[in-house]
Amino acid sequence: MITIAPLLISEHCHVQVMEMAKKTLGRTLPMMGLPVVVVGSKVQGKMNFCTIAWATMIDDEPPKMAVVMGKDRRTKDGILENKTFSINLPDAGTAAAVDHCGLVSGYKEDKSHVFDVFFGKTLTAPMARECPVNVELTLDEVIELEGTDIVIGEVEEVYVDEDRMTAGRPDMDKLQLLMYLSSGALYFTKGATVAEAFNFGKDFRPR
Repeated sequence: MITIAPLLISEHCHVQVMEMAKKTLGRTLPMMGLPVVVVGSKVQGKMNFCTIAWATMIDDEPPKMAVVMGKDRRTKDGILENKTFSINLPDAGTAAAVDHCGLVSGYKEDKSHVFDVFFGKTLTAPMARECPVNVELTLDEVIELEGTDIVIGEVEEVYVDEDRMTAGRPDMDKLQLLMYLSSGALYFTKGATVAEAFNFGKDFRPR
């Protein structure tokens, strides 16, 4: 455990910092609340899905998203085969199916019937109808790391359940998207709204 104490920048500048105890956890990944996504692809004519907690948006023009996948993923085989894939955002009601897709390997079990599948513009990126938000992508590139691969795709279309929208926009309270607590291996959904982004901090003044 370390203690953070007041910091003396110079004899003319003394920054007061409240003393607090911090425990060091070592060189590890921190506990984070992460969005859960189900990645879909078509492998040798069959639909396959895998569950991923490392997914993010990486660019907005053109819109691109990325998922971090293990080296040995059947779903990735389909992405490389067809150069298309889907990112499906599940809700609490699909948690059992989502967890199943993360527990079972597509190399050992046929997961083509886990979800009610539909296709969009690309015709080769299977999407899960049970998930309230579906993103259809074409493969942009794969960045190979030591233990994982970063799969980057360009967004071709986004599909949202109409009954989860308010005034023409996706409503987070209605979506109730599934999240994952990395250190506790727990699923959870959105809690109370804290504040409006890009507005709440306008009146903030440092001490």
